[in-house]
Amino acid sequence: MIDPAYAAAGALVGLLVGLTGVGGGSLMTPLLMLGFGITPAVAVGTDLLFAAGTKLAGTLAHGTGRSVEWRIVALLTAGSLPAALATTLVLHALGAP
Repeated sequence: MIDPAYAAAGALVGLLVGLTGVGGGSLMTPLLMLGFGITPAVAVGTDLLFAAGTKLAGTLAHGTGRSVEWRIVALLTAGSLPAALATTLVLHALGAP
């Protein structure tokens, strides 16, 4: 069964992201924590999985619409993937959940 409060929160975040281009994680994670009392680790994980789906849809729409500069995507990826991996390893070494 769909909880109307969660559906409304998702719709609100989707609307704000669509209007402003602000990343949904900066809106959804605090909303899950403050509005629904979800722990930070679960809120981040939940938001990441939610974002994966919405980003896939956006990627397909923009990729097929030829509104992507793929060279810049490759350059951004070359920096962000190693940084994300290094951060994950550091957090794991520190014992983060």
